[in-house]
Amino acid sequence: MTKDKTTITLLLLAAVASTAQAGIRRHDRDDALYQALANEPQFDATARLQIGASTCSGTLINNEWILTAAHCFDNQADPFAVAIFGGGFGVSDEIIIHKDWTPGQFTLGGDLALIHLSTPITTVTPATLYTGSNELGALGTGVGYGRSGTGNTGDIPGTIGTKRAGTNFIDVLGSARGFHESILLTDFDNPLRESDSTYGSPIPTDLEYQVAPGDSGGSLFIQEDGQFYLAGVTSFINSIDGNPDGDYGDMSAYTRLSDYNAWINSIIPAPSGLLILSAGMVTAARRRRLS
Repeated sequence: MTKDKTTITLLLLAAVASTAQAGIRRHDRDDALYQALANEPQFDATARLQIGASTCSGTLINNEWILTAAHCFDNQADPFAVAIFGGGFGVSDEIIIHKDWTPGQFTLGGDLALIHLSTPITTVTPATLYTGSNELGALGTGVGYGRSGTGNTGDIPGTIGTKRAGTNFIDVLGSARGFHESILLTDFDNPLRESDSTYGSPIPTDLEYQVAPGDSGGSLFIQEDGQFYLAGVTSFINSIDGNPDGDYGDMSAYTRLSDYNAWINSIIPAPSGLLILSAGMVTAARRRRLS
């Protein structure tokens, strides 16, 4: 594989009817294994988001707030989101975009948005934000609702909408590729060809995973001391073969949340079970604003 060109792709995708699973899997692993992982209770907080005619993913981090990607709301004249969980759904009444987000400029970071729900979600346990600094080298679990496919096929059009999860080691920060350092990168290792590996070990995990269109805003969890924490938000695919289709050798890029906890805490009182000594609550209104 030629590795002389860097390309990224936007992961928001227009919704289509499908029963396929999300994300790209190893070609030698059964899809049912990835679906089973996604349905484990520690990943219940990951939601499917319908934003106009488009599909994204997001994570409940407080019973009234969902964290997702800012680019999900680019070019939306009247931003409005419906969040669908296994145990119910919620609708937005406010969208808050991180002030550092520049539409289309994925490698500069800041690809985060907060969605306030008009009615609290009481049937799902919110995810806990990661506040440490040990993401590099950690085993991450990505969760989302995007297109399906395998490392041999890449993402397959017309396959979107069902929850799927897989694992990958967090290899490097974005700065290793000239991106903003608040970006976490994982590469999609091929069990049959070590040369497809860009960083870290070339040996794939048992349920090696690559994000796909429709996974935008989805969850990246890591585990410490037996507990799962939300460490990243899905942002884009990075390809060095010039074709960001999610095949072997492509990379998943996530916004590193430990760099943005102060921003989240400034908007949400006590997110994810954290004790915040002083934080102001925003006034709920159906609008989009920068913060």
